[in-house]
Amino acid sequence: MPRLAQLANLTRSVPVTGYKHFVTPLRRLVIDYDVDAPGQKGVRTYLGHPLVALARENPDVEVVVRKMKRGTAAVLRGHYTNGRDKVICVNNLEATQVAAKVQILLNASGAKLKSLKNLTVEAAPGNEAARGVWSAIHDQTNTGGYRI
Repeated sequence: MPRLAQLANLTRSVPVTGYKHFVTPLRRLVIDYDVDAPGQKGVRTYLGHPLVALARENPDVEVVVRKMKRGTAAVLRGHYTNGRDKVICVNNLEATQVAAKVQILLNASGAKLKSLKNLTVEAAPGNEAARGVWSAIHDQTNTGGYRI
């Protein structure tokens, strides 16, 4: 009997740290901006309280803020786990619009965007018709009966 008790302990599931925990595909968020540019006032405003709150809410995302040379545009760069990155220009945007662009990067998967213009519709496996296979048994006539 002690052997059955040992087997019962082995089959019991063990809680795993991080199970049911969503990890965003975004690994690093880089904010490049110019300190003195008047068109980047919204970015400088966003760097205060909203960015700190975002960093606290998403501890798995590394947030990097870099001051760039004079005359460069303010950009947000998102580096993803699949090796891709996305760049969004945030010049002349308000702080709320910059926050919306950051949310776009947080919610994106990092996958390459696919054009929906030239997609072809493929038939199901077996090349059956969308409404099924036609049969003479199911052909209705105007008299209300079936004709074979």
